[in-house]
Amino acid sequence: MANLQGSIGEGALAQRRAATARDPMIWAFVAALVLLFWVPELILYMGWAKFWIQFATQVFIWSLFAMSFNLLMGYAGMISFGQAAYLGIGGYTAGLLLKNIAGLSFYLGLAAAPLGGALAALIIGYFCVRRTHIYFAILTLAFGHIVYLIAFKWYGFTGGDNGVIGIPVPGWITEPTFANYYKFVLVISVAAIYLLWRIVNSPFGRALTAIRENPERADFIGIPVDRYRLYAFVLVGAFSGLAGALIMVNDRSVYPDLAHWTQSTQVLLMSLLGGVYTFFGPIVGAVLLRTMDADITQNYPEIWQLFLGGVLVLILFGLPGGIVGFIQERDIGSGDDHATRTAKLLRLFRRKSWMFLGGALLFTTFFSILQSPGAWLLPRTRVFEPFALATWGIVPCALLQLVVGAAALWLLLRRVDRFNRIDGALLLILPIAALVLHVYLGTPLSGLLIVLLWVIFTVYSLVQADFRRAYRLGRPPNGGG
Repeated sequence: MANLQGSIGEGALAQRRAATARDPMIWAFVAALVLLFWVPELILYMGWAKFWIQFATQVFIWSLFAMSFNLLMGYAGMISFGQAAYLGIGGYTAGLLLKNIAGLSFYLGLAAAPLGGALAALIIGYFCVRRTHIYFAILTLAFGHIVYLIAFKWYGFTGGDNGVIGIPVPGWITEPTFANYYKFVLVISVAAIYLLWRIVNSPFGRALTAIRENPERADFIGIPVDRYRLYAFVLVGAFSGLAGALIMVNDRSVYPDLAHWTQSTQVLLMSLLGGVYTFFGPIVGAVLLRTMDADITQNYPEIWQLFLGGVLVLILFGLPGGIVGFIQERDIGSGDDHATRTAKLLRLFRRKSWMFLGGALLFTTFFSILQSPGAWLLPRTRVFEPFALATWGIVPCALLQLVVGAAALWLLLRRVDRFNRIDGALLLILPIAALVLHVYLGTPLSGLLIVLLWVIFTVYSLVQADFRRAYRLGRPPNGGG
């Protein structure tokens, strides 16, 4: 019997190893790591500000935090308003250890952060996961505020509102270009996000999805609902603690604001903006939100909260599935034939293309107004030249883009169902031309990212299997195709 159990165990282990070896996503993560690894060298070579290296580092950290949070909300169906507590606990755990224990290894102090976050999540989660919906959300908010008040008031331990400053870090982190720390954060973030990918695609991750969809049915088929929710809560606490430690190292200090509930709303917005029910959606949300934060608060910090509220309203009413969910949306039934699937894809493609054109024009105009307030008809700092669009005012420039862009898109969408390869290429060239135009106009990065998403959407749509087959045939598919 022992030999039989050992053989079964070895067989299961071999299957898991084989599944890992067959996972194609690992190569996508490796490719992303290799490409992003050399970004600091590119920034320095191009002579751009070192700020962008620091900014990219912060984006990676917040992407990790958002991805871990989405394991809780998107996969387990639990909305937490106190997730910043574990961000703060991770930062304080690593910071206090490195500050107060002389000679402690930097890596050991950093490794303690996810353990601290997981332990706190285990204690708090024990009381929270037994409640659902609004009761769970309010409990997490209450515990999160308790953690914040402890950090804010306990001067003898956490430094109170003064925080913990002057935390010792290795010399390679403080080098002037910030490239070393960027690469350190990149490797940790990519490895952690890949681990999250493995978790959500494991039997445990599928069980969490079943619990989200119908906890009563999941319990009926034998899934321990409360225990799995607690496991998810602890995992998210560990990843959040790791993100908090990386923020602490980046700032060489940690303050109570890191655990404030407003940080929880930020990560909630990142998940909603990118797409709650998509794996990579929170990364898109983190990139967009941090970029918009940098663009807006640089000159107009007083409108940032108003802008966040407006974005939330737009998401809830216009894009309930988030940006990535909107791009991936498919209205296809299992019984549809090839012709029906393609016709539905065409209708969706037309509708989404118009929405991307409108969204790109809206956001680029908004950020142009922030960049050059008052230049409604003519620019204030340049001499007007009729054939140089960069010297036009905001209103005529936006109207020209609206007229030309709408006319070009209307003509192309009229011909899209002919599946001519030239028309397909022109459909892709249109958003690329819009992106090049806004680079020329000096549109802030936030606006450029919106146009870039239009490009990504067009590429994603054109490479769908039904579209590829239709373009290969050079004609609309028939019902028997």
